Amino acid sequence: MGKIIQKLIRWMPVVLFVLLLMVDRDNPVHVVGFISLLLIYTTILIMRILYAKERWHKEYDDSELGSNPSIQKMSDLKEKLEEQDGTGQEG
Repeated sequence: MGKIIQKLIRWMPVVLFVLLLMVDRDNPVHVVGFISLLLIYTTILIMRILYAKERWHKEYDDSELGSNPSIQKMSDLKEKLEEQDGTGQEG
């Protein structure tokens, strides 16, 4: 069920574009349905962005990296994050 919803969300811009081309502007049901679908999709995108932001802040704000005086450049921060993750991979 979750994979179907993810695929639907991924393909929704294409679906909305096709519906925009096909909607009968004189039919209020078509117009209200299209606008409702567009608003629902926009709400889902905003919720996903806010959730990702929240997760990112939980993951990286808890660390002491921001107050570490040894971090002078972005590469130093990257090294510290890799040490924290335990990966140590360069890429």
